[in-house]
Amino acid sequence: MIKNRKGDILELNDLRKMFIHKHGSNRFIEIDLIRGLAITLMVFGHILWDLDYFNLVSMNNMIYSSLQKIVPPLFFIIVGVGLIVSKKKAELKTKEEENKYYTGLIIRGLKIFNLGMILTVISMIFFPDRVIMFGVLHCIGITIILSVPFLKYRNYNFLFGMLILFAWTIFGQLHIENPTYFHLALGLHQANFWRFTIDYFPLIPWFGVTLLGITIGDWLYCGDRRMFRMPDLSKYKPAKIFSWIGQHSLSIYLLHQPVIAGVLYLFIKFY
Repeated sequence: MIKNRKGDILELNDLRKMFIHKHGSNRFIEIDLIRGLAITLMVFGHILWDLDYFNLVSMNNMIYSSLQKIVPPLFFIIVGVGLIVSKKKAELKTKEEENKYYTGLIIRGLKIFNLGMILTVISMIFFPDRVIMFGVLHCIGITIILSVPFLKYRNYNFLFGMLILFAWTIFGQLHIENPTYFHLALGLHQANFWRFTIDYFPLIPWFGVTLLGITIGDWLYCGDRRMFRMPDLSKYKPAKIFSWIGQHSLSIYLLHQPVIAGVLYLFIKFY
């Protein structure tokens, strides 16, 4: 027999609800874990690219192309899942706090976009022939902002996402000379654009992938709890490691290339 602070006897269902709420109020470890796995694979891919760029080890095109097909979709799906999960948690609070949540999303999107612009400036200095015009941070930042009005549509985002992916099949066949920044952001560019940039993620199709992630998150989570059963992953050390990486993915993304490139540069210079 278990009693609460008021002395009332708690039934089994009451205990289950208390456990679910307490557990759900924390971060969902599986989201951080998948994000951590994605950032780890991305770092590995960039190591391969840097080794090839510095003429140390030739690129394994099969491995690199496989990573390119897996990692970016995983990233943007997790962005969408994280957006709807945080939105549902915000709905459990007051209306004023919910409105602050939307304002916070816009500010967060602008910060990430500005970080992307900083990378643009850095790429102009170190890779003047391969400047990052609209890379992954630019795209994620704008995607977060654009997602704000879409979060309330939930399941309908599956349709919106598929429409954007369908539009991509058309945009992918179109090429224009002298594209503006707006064109590049949408996904319109000259045929050989990849020769002039090392990182390019246009809104079409990646905003569509994010909307699919919002739909997936809406199916899998309700409020601050899961809609599915899963074992407690927090007791496994590998899960803890990847979860930690996932929680610090932005910092790792910003720091990993300077570290990798710096180490390789020093290796070449002194060895």
